[in-house]
Amino acid sequence: MQARLVAGLRRFENVGIVLAAVALGVVVPGPGRYADVLVTPLVVFLIYGSLRGVSVADVESRSYGLAILCSLGISYVLLPFGGIRAADALLAGDALTGMAIVLAAPTTAGSAIVWTRLVGGDSKLAALASIGSLGVAPLLTPAVLSALLDRRAVVPVESMAFDLLVIVVGGVGLLVVIPDRLVSETAVDRGSGVTILVLIYSSIASVEVGAIDAAGFGAVSAVVLLLLGGGFALVRFAGHVAGVDRSTYLPLFFTGGLKNLGIALVIAFAYASATVVVVVVTYYVLQQVVGAVVADLA
Repeated sequence: MQARLVAGLRRFENVGIVLAAVALGVVVPGPGRYADVLVTPLVVFLIYGSLRGVSVADVESRSYGLAILCSLGISYVLLPFGGIRAADALLAGDALTGMAIVLAAPTTAGSAIVWTRLVGGDSKLAALASIGSLGVAPLLTPAVLSALLDRRAVVPVESMAFDLLVIVVGGVGLLVVIPDRLVSETAVDRGSGVTILVLIYSSIASVEVGAIDAAGFGAVSAVVLLLLGGGFALVRFAGHVAGVDRSTYLPLFFTGGLKNLGIALVIAFAYASATVVVVVVTYYVLQQVVGAVVADLA
């Protein structure tokens, strides 16, 4: 019983870190206002940490081609363009901008791979789809975000594309130059946790969180749960129709619906809005909760 409780708590470790960082940013905002310069290096480290240990050298990529395309289609087409229609009915202004940002972001590689492993899914598919999502992010994320907002907000496409290119290349570069034996997996995991804490703390400390009302937060949460729940139902139904088992359709849900916190925050910082940041953080927290629920159901 105790072992199951500990395992359950570990699943929500990152959620706990996020909530602690949010509280710290509200209570002690001062130092966080000067941490903006650290954002890009921190996200580079997160990309490195999420990809570390991912081995796809023995994978026949051709056999996964269709599944990877499906994952990219969910992540960059179905979820963003279908989701923005649902969000448009309940959200407006900065809340809608924040939702567009998180929907246009690439897959959160680390979480997608971890949840896939926990449910006994095809972890190689999750790894390949995650790498593919990150690889095309500098091109697709600015383009998708610009299309989602459609003149409702200014999108700095060129600077965003450059920042994403630096982040992706930097993360992959660290993966190449740092031997696995030099840094232990435990150290990377702990470093990633601290990185998430600093990123969230900095983002909350740099904006006026009190500007968000309870009704607005409830609407954002409802939209996120609707999109993630609908996405799960969709991939499960599609898997049933296509005769695909859960080892394939569950990775498609995780890689298509779970979004990269660090990259979404990098984009959100450009808008200097409390609402935009809170939408991104809310999506991240709820996607981790939904991931845990799906893992238990599976």
